[in-house]
Amino acid sequence: FPRALLRLPALRSLQLGDNRLARLPAGLPRMAGLRGLWLYGNRFEEFPPALLRMGQLRVLDLDRNRIARFPDLAGLAGLRLLSYDHNPVRQPPRVADAVRLVGDGAQEFMEAREERLQGLQRQEVEEDEEEEGAGAPPAVPGG
Repeated sequence: FPRALLRLPALRSLQLGDNRLARLPAGLPRMAGLRGLWLYGNRFEEFPPALLRMGQLRVLDLDRNRIARFPDLAGLAGLRLLSYDHNPVRQPPRVADAVRLVGDGAQEFMEAREERLQGLQRQEVEEDEEEEGAGAPPAVPGG
């Protein structure tokens, strides 16, 4: 990893694909301006721990690495796209509902998530309608 990059805290996008990286520096979270990080085609065997402290990332591409297990990524508040295709994972990483996943099993996971979210929305609407109906004065016949 080119350490000089750590002196560029306002850098917004960093493409480090196909660079034979196996680790990231612990100081990477100091790059507070970083929104997109492309790490595809490297040699990561574990999810880089420094990334867990980078809640500002919106796009994270970890395609074609050797990561078999992802930690819970739901705490990465800014994340909107996580690409993890061609890693030896058994199930999609756990992410927040706003995150689009790209990788093995992602389509089925996102479809199930969408059904769950739609079910919750329907339930909220039904509860709101019940509350509105309960608060209305009774209808007076002929009045």
